[in-house]
Amino acid sequence: MDQKVEPPSYRALLRLPLPRRLALASVPADFSDWLDYAAVIALVVFAWGEGPLALALLALALSLPYVIVGPFIAVVVDRVPIRTVLVVSNLGRGLATLAFAFTGQTYVLLALVFLRGSIDSAFTPARQAAIQATTPVDLRGHANGLHQAINQTSKIAGPAIGGLLLAIWQPQQVFLFNAGLSVIATLLVLTLNLPPRVPADEPRESFFTESLKGIAEFRRSKRLLIALIFSSCAYFAFFLYDALIALLAEGFGFDATIFGFSIAASGFGGLFGALVAGRAAAQHPILSMSLAAMLSGTTTILLATTAILGWPVQVAAFLLVLCFMGGATAFMLVPYRTIVQQEAPPDRIARVFAAGEAVIVGSMLSAPLIGSAIASQWGTPVAFVVGGVALVSLGVVTLAARGRT
Repeated sequence: MDQKVEPPSYRALLRLPLPRRLALASVPADFSDWLDYAAVIALVVFAWGEGPLALALLALALSLPYVIVGPFIAVVVDRVPIRTVLVVSNLGRGLATLAFAFTGQTYVLLALVFLRGSIDSAFTPARQAAIQATTPVDLRGHANGLHQAINQTSKIAGPAIGGLLLAIWQPQQVFLFNAGLSVIATLLVLTLNLPPRVPADEPRESFFTESLKGIAEFRRSKRLLIALIFSSCAYFAFFLYDALIALLAEGFGFDATIFGFSIAASGFGGLFGALVAGRAAAQHPILSMSLAAMLSGTTTILLATTAILGWPVQVAAFLLVLCFMGGATAFMLVPYRTIVQQEAPPDRIARVFAAGEAVIVGSMLSAPLIGSAIASQWGTPVAFVVGGVALVSLGVVTLAARGRT
């Protein structure tokens, strides 16, 4: 009698030892990225009395490693055993976080934040390589949905837990606790018995030439290029209005409490959307991305138009819309990683992912400034309209490009 094959599902994924352990190790690893965010802000602003310049530099220190360090360190990630990279990167992040607790100067702290981000720029591509190496093809969408859900949860709960810890601890104690999370992640990664790397089928060249092979894959695969262009444009559109949600909420007459609930609603929508998107990502990734962009963009335009017309919005409706927008965002982001794992050769997946990450992060860096300028000139809702129109247009163009592939 033929053995019944279990259909792809999260249950089937978690029954596999290596994907299950990798997901478990990702919990403390991802939380360590966000748990001390509030502590860093508290130390810089409230303890050391710094202002907007320091906060702007902090934002750059958090973002730039993925643009200027990630594509080069990915060469090393593709050359050495995956588990070694996961262990060293988690341990390195822990040591960098530990150093946070022993500095008393703003610019030293910012340098350490940049250093930790540079180390993390090795961890994320290595995790993608580990997912590719340990997960059956028909379960990779579920794996990416699960890891996106873990990351989304850390973004929601990490700063909140960090803020609660600040009520009883000094920022330095939060840093020490967070360093401990990286140690736990390191110990969990040590239990992974990952398969050996697939040997490269080409001779090694100079370090710089090797780093360019990641971006070269996007020229080789039209599907991969479409996914990258889509993700870059989508992130740019999001960040045109993402930092302006508080002002939009204020325009509807909502207070800071409702704004806090709206952020939580968006986060929980992203969490739920990531899990649902994982089911669809492997089968129809570009279709899912395109339709989600059109739906999210249309919803954003309708919400902004309501604000422009001065129509009242109930709190429950506002929160529901933010939840939907967060879920749609996850539908746009989860399939991209699945496409990378399907299209990138195993011997250069870290470089492909890091190159894509650099392009995506680089494209979104200017978006908050542009969105702020639009809001200052024509009003906050107009920035949402521009972002929504960009998403709808992106979805339509991507769907048309998909039809020609």
